[in-house]
Amino acid sequence: NHESRQITQVYGFYDECMRKYGNANAWRYCTDVFDYLGLSALVDGKALCVHGGLSPDVRTLDQVRTIERQCEIPHEGPFADLVWSDPEEIETWAVSPRGAGWLFGGRVTAEFNHINGLDVICRAHQLAQEGLKYM
Repeated sequence: NHESRQITQVYGFYDECMRKYGNANAWRYCTDVFDYLGLSALVDGKALCVHGGLSPDVRTLDQVRTIERQCEIPHEGPFADLVWSDPEEIETWAVSPRGAGWLFGGRVTAEFNHINGLDVICRAHQLAQEGLKYM
């Protein structure tokens, strides 16, 4: 999900590594690797894949490409937004109840897609009971 050191400690990955391996080395190595995982993927120039969603500070794919990835996930800013933001049935932006990222609406999504020549944004931050949800 959000492979930050804090989140992996809260949701059990750290404890699982301790149980299985008896020390924190495996956890430490894994979280070091997580710092190098891609922030997004562009498929055929038409589908942006990102864990969370959009950021009010990012209007172009070139701006996404300039985000420094080899670090812990920050608590705010474009990097955090791409990991934590969620779509909502609104037009523009709203504060997220998660405490990180934003809620973003249909107009924001349409503008981002138009500016970047995208057809769709694919994300995985929320459970979709039917396997997928198209908005």
